[in-house]
Amino acid sequence: MRMDVGIDIGPVTGGRTGIGNYCYYLVKHLLELDRVWQLKAFSTGLRRVDARHFGESLFHRHVPVPTRVAYTVWELFGGPAVDALLHGVDVYHATNYFLPPTSTAKRVVTIHDLTFLAAPHLCSPKIVGPFSRSIARFAREADAILTYSESTTRDIVRHLGIPAAKVAVAPLAVDDGFRPAPREHAVDHVRRIYGVQPPYMLFVGTIEPRKNVPTLLRAFSRIAGEVPHQLVLAGPMGWNRAEFDRTLDETGLGGRVLHTGYVEHHAELALFYSAADLFVFPSFYEGFGLPVLEAMTCGCPVAASDTSSIPEVTGGAAVLLPPGDVDAWANTVKELLHDADRRASLSEAGQARAAAFSWKDCAARTFDVYRSVAACA
Repeated sequence: MRMDVGIDIGPVTGGRTGIGNYCYYLVKHLLELDRVWQLKAFSTGLRRVDARHFGESLFHRHVPVPTRVAYTVWELFGGPAVDALLHGVDVYHATNYFLPPTSTAKRVVTIHDLTFLAAPHLCSPKIVGPFSRSIARFAREADAILTYSESTTRDIVRHLGIPAAKVAVAPLAVDDGFRPAPREHAVDHVRRIYGVQPPYMLFVGTIEPRKNVPTLLRAFSRIAGEVPHQLVLAGPMGWNRAEFDRTLDETGLGGRVLHTGYVEHHAELALFYSAADLFVFPSFYEGFGLPVLEAMTCGCPVAASDTSSIPEVTGGAAVLLPPGDVDAWANTVKELLHDADRRASLSEAGQARAAAFSWKDCAARTFDVYRSVAACA
């Protein structure tokens, strides 16, 4: 079946985090599928996305206006049709919630999670307002919805009133080159380059209310005198850092907590996981929880929240805890840091579980959705 597909690559910016990584690896692996179809990339924004990441053959149309301005124009005027801007496509994939108008193309939208509806206090007001106003309409208008997990599918049904049959799950993965490193090499590298002095436990993610890092700090403060570990936080500082700063001051952890900021290259991040004794992830809500999968891939034992998609992703290969229970986090982390055999068992189970996820599978499931909606034209 001959088919042209347009896809929004706007989130593929420098310093990629969750949605940017999703778009990057999805497009990369879609282009590797055996196909008699063409993929056309689209983006808005003052800074042009460098589509050369995907090879010179990828058609790319960039509209150099701020993305929020483009959204406003589409909302107010219902045009211009994005498929016309791409010189015609059969299917258009909106990868970041917002569903632009098309003239004839079928539309697929990715809903990464519904935190802004399920727990709006955990999200920036800049997201809650615009997203909450439009997402139900976009979900109704789309010909199909993609998401990462059955957990988010249930949220879409519950909060948006969409039938489950309209939603397809295409789980995320880590990149093919993301792999564990020999521990001695990893330990030496993070010590020399980042000043991280093992032993340590690791958190990876944006430091913002949804990630619940203050619970981690409070738990660590209760056991800091009983373990030799540092707590390493790898990720950018997000919105509303006030509670994080206040908790760090209150706990007096000082030099026991090291914030590296954003770690740009996946090869570097894999070294952090490979040198850590434990990965800790107390997030309140995740559409998938990619850092958990990254940790398991690298053989780093995982303690994570028992909420949203995380039990589904970990599949019994991690220790799961209520995100707000400081006592449970303190006691469990201490037990794990003192029990090398238990950590080794979790490491083995985590690597086996992580092997079930691949970007090739995510791309294939996504392509199946394109083909399904195009067939209904």
